[in-house]
Amino acid sequence: MKILAFILSLFLFAFSASAQENSNISFSNDYKDVYHLSLIIYTPDGKMQTRVSNLAPNEIKSYSLPVNTEIYIADNKQEAFAMKGNDIKSTGVKPYLVLKESDAKLVIQLSSINL
Repeated sequence: MKILAFILSLFLFAFSASAQENSNISFSNDYKDVYHLSLIIYTPDGKMQTRVSNLAPNEIKSYSLPVNTEIYIADNKQEAFAMKGNDIKSTGVKPYLVLKESDAKLVIQLSSINL
């Protein structure tokens, strides 16, 4: 019985360690004007997502994404390139951020972004 309990506990530990943790990341518009935010997101499973939105002043946009997700903040040309189905990584540009576990509840002020 003890052996079965031990094996079961090892299995549960291994399963919980391999579970994908998410980090919550938010973008806060601290400008007095509407801000056009274009994100190109690559999750660890290799899937690409493009998220485009206009944030009003003092608006916050939040995402829950897996750890190790690469986030690119795109300018107009990069946004158009990605919207055509192209892979922005092929251009050699580096991600703005790669999410870590310590990034949970990270808030990025849009004025801090330099494109």
